[in-house]
Amino acid sequence: MRYYLGLITILVITLYSPVASLGAIATPRVKDADQLRQLLETNTCTGCDLREAKLEGAKLKGANLRGANLWSAQLMTAQLTQADLVNTILRQANLINADLVDANLRSADLREAKLSDIFLTRADLRGAILKNADLANAYLRGANLAGANLEGANLEGADWRNAILCNTTLPDGTVSNRDCQV
Repeated sequence: MRYYLGLITILVITLYSPVASLGAIATPRVKDADQLRQLLETNTCTGCDLREAKLEGAKLKGANLRGANLWSAQLMTAQLTQADLVNTILRQANLINADLVDANLRSADLREAKLSDIFLTRADLRGAILKNADLANAYLRGANLAGANLEGANLEGADWRNAILCNTTLPDGTVSNRDCQV
């Protein structure tokens, strides 16, 4: 009988918790579920450990995730417009078709991230590490890539017109200083 009461309690908590009510957003492997709950309730989680978080389609416009660890997080179609992602670890994260227009990704680690069809228009990517990232068909118009490292990145079909390149390492390893001001 205790066994069944325990299962019922777990089921009730799962069905009525704020995180569970968000549908596809789940986190079976996030170290600290309280940090995920904090993000979803307050739109702020600086320095949080959200590795492998399932945040597909999350509405996080203007979120403050400065210094957070989102290694291998699932952020497909997430809304991160104007988000603060300075010094955030997004290594091997899946951000396919995510919206990061006007986001601040300064010094972010995006190595091996899946960024195809992502919207990074006017994003601040100064000093970001994008080594071996997949940016196929990405929208990078007006993005600031000064000091960014794109070595080995896939930019096939990407729109990076008007992107700022200064001390930017390109996919072939060469450095572009096209937009450096003297």
